[in-house]
Formats: sequence, C-alpha cells, structure tokens
Amino acid sequence: MLNTKGMFPFEGDVNTVDGSESVKTVCFTIEVLEGFDVQRTTGYADTEKKYGHLTGSIIDYNRRNFSAGADTSRLCLIYDEFVKRCSDLEKVTMSDIFALQLMKVPQVTDEAALAVTSLYPTLLSLAKAYTMLDRDRRAQEEMLKNKSDMVNAGASKNIFKLIWAEG
Repeated sequence: MLNTKGMFPFEGDVNTVDGSESVKTVCFTIEVLEGFDVQRTTGYADTEKKYGHLTGSIIDYNRRNFSAGADTSRLCLIYDEFVKRCSDLEKVTMSDIFALQLMKVPQVTDEAALAVTSLYPTLLSLAKAYTMLDRDRRAQEEMLKNKSDMVNAGASKNIFKLIWAEG
C-alpha cells in the first residue's frame, strides 16, 4: 500500500512577515500533527509551476505503472486542464482556510471559528492581537471569549494554545 500525504501549499516568504516564528510553527504543526507535506513557494508563478511539475509527475507515474488502457481513462488532469480548472473555481481566501483549521480545534464550533475569522481574518492578525496583550497569558487565553459571545472559554483557550503551539 502506498504511503500518501496531503499537500499544504504556503505561498510567500514567511521570513518577511511579522510573527514569522508563529507562522513557521503552524506550518511545522500542520506537517507533523496533520501529516501534510507543506510546500513553500515564492509566489503565484512558483506555486503554479510546482503544481505543473506535480501533475506531470503523476501522469508519468500512471503511464509507467498502469496498463495502456489507463491513458484513455486518466486519473488526473493534464497541466492545461488543471490551470483552467483552477481559474474556474471560486476563489478560496486565507480566511476560509484559517476557519477550516480552527474548526479542527477541540471545543471550537463552526460558529465560533467564523466569529474568530470575522475579527481576525488570518493567523497573522490573530497572533498580532495576542502579542498586543504583552505576555498576559490569562488575558490572551480569554481574549476571544471576551470579544465574541460565540466563543466559549474552552475554545478561546484551545485556540490560544494552537497559535502558540502548546496544544
């Protein structure tokens, strides 16, 4: 049986943003705890190029390892089809992805995750808000609960622990 991993693209240079250590920690957590392969790219063109190489590799693998009939019933799109399909898809924002990640945190409901992303649309904006509380751990753990009625105390604390890689 093949060992497969999900792929998590991270576009841009984490070293150029404030809170880069937190972003690096989250990428590491996604890799280790969630089993994803975090692929860092320098920007859109690099991301598109990586997906193109990946698609080509998958097609080559399928051609080498499956019968000739596999060519007529392809398992994946060719590169041009992939690019067209990506451009046809509805745009997914970083906030959407951040909300999905928050929904995996214990005690965080869908409503709580959406409430958090309405206040802090990205991981970076939430990390900055925590740092504004100047190392007052209790205030940091309760910050989200105090900002939104949709976030309970347990969820607030668990999100804080996720952001600072304590959970």
